[in-house]
Amino acid sequence: MLLADAKPVHARWSEVNREFLEFVERNPACLDRASFASIYADPSMQYFPIQPWPLFVGAEQRREMEAVALGMDRLVKDVLERFLENDPKRLVEFYGTKGTMDGAPSLVLELSEDMLALILEEPNGVRSAPSRADYIETRDGLQCIEYNAGACLGGMQNDAIAELYLEAAPTARFLREGGRRARGSGLLRAFFRHLVEDTADLGVWRGGDFNVAVAVRPHAPGRIAMHSAEIYTRELCRVLDERAGAPRGRVLLCALDELVQERGGAVSLGGHPVHAVVEQDNGEGDIRPVFRAFKMGGVNLFSGPISHVLRDKRNLVLLSEHAGSDEFTAAERSLIERHLPWTRRLLPGRTTRRGRAVRLPEALLEGREAFVLKKASSVGGTFVEIGRLRSDAEWKEAIRRALWEEDWVVQEYLETVPYVFQSGETGAARHELVWGLFAFGDHFGGAWLRMQAQGGHGVVNARRGAETGALLEVVE
Repeated sequence: MLLADAKPVHARWSEVNREFLEFVERNPACLDRASFASIYADPSMQYFPIQPWPLFVGAEQRREMEAVALGMDRLVKDVLERFLENDPKRLVEFYGTKGTMDGAPSLVLELSEDMLALILEEPNGVRSAPSRADYIETRDGLQCIEYNAGACLGGMQNDAIAELYLEAAPTARFLREGGRRARGSGLLRAFFRHLVEDTADLGVWRGGDFNVAVAVRPHAPGRIAMHSAEIYTRELCRVLDERAGAPRGRVLLCALDELVQERGGAVSLGGHPVHAVVEQDNGEGDIRPVFRAFKMGGVNLFSGPISHVLRDKRNLVLLSEHAGSDEFTAAERSLIERHLPWTRRLLPGRTTRRGRAVRLPEALLEGREAFVLKKASSVGGTFVEIGRLRSDAEWKEAIRRALWEEDWVVQEYLETVPYVFQSGETGAARHELVWGLFAFGDHFGGAWLRMQAQGGHGVVNARRGAETGALLEVVE
């Protein structure tokens, strides 16, 4: 019954998903995690627990997903100029924080007007910042609940997870018996295509070998192990091959302090000129020398201090509050209406919700089960308060803290469409699913999936125990 109920939900993205669940029904061994043992044999993939069952997407559904991902990415990146006019004073007022009520270290970089003026001066990396917006699927479609951009995006190992799926014996047998073919989304190809195009447009690279430095240290050993200079270089070279007559290139893994700033702002690593630097470290490295070189036009940077502004959840507030504004085109208004839930800053005062005037925080106290609180700068599923999972006392305390700190947002709670995935050593269970959709400039990088069995703490995040997966594209 469980699998039968899941079939129409899974089939929304491709009929191949219905076929896979029917394959599981005919082959109960697929309920055993041990049947997919090869997925867990790769030591570089031990940092995240991987869900063994794949999820497939058809070509038409992929195009739908791509339009949403690229459209929302452009909208969020436009808010600094569209609503705050890139004015450092207004930006400080909007993104400012009083700190934390309990005296714990702040989660954000303290931004002064002078610093913001420097960060936003061209080149600023806003348009070029890689992003992954997180969506949940409701009966009304995909809803954007969070936007992450810039440094250290989770899920860049999507291609490797997809390969593990395709090599797993049950999945390979399913595809073979059904005469089906599938592939990963090509996330790395999309990323390096964007990186090369943007660096060429910036004028940093004008010919010769193209070299990229990926700063992965310092970080946890497991995190560092997930990065492969060999795989990255292979994908970079394939992108360069697409450009007629383009030379070769290489990707070098490093720490930021290994990069050397040459005369005139150029950057090198181990004697090799570097044209682009990608931040994938834990944030402890000193970005300032590379940032100076970026501002001097000596290197391209993905993404530097602008990350702190781009990933702030209050950017979604600006889109939600102005959803019906003439500042947007009809197509933009439709995108916001269909894919962004109601989101507001949690500050005392009047606002509107579903066409009705409401007061905050009174509306939250009266309807706890309808809302979720999030600290604007939170990452990794931390500092999230789900009203329906809190007692009245806990909810009141969460609101008190949010009002004091002044940098929390409130969103509508959304009921997710329940999926069914393998669970435990053997069996299956309903899961909540988060779709992380990647946008690299004009290139869509596919979806990074995170799922957890229903009945948990309500926050679907890999750092809090959720399993991960990669969407497989059906070759038609």
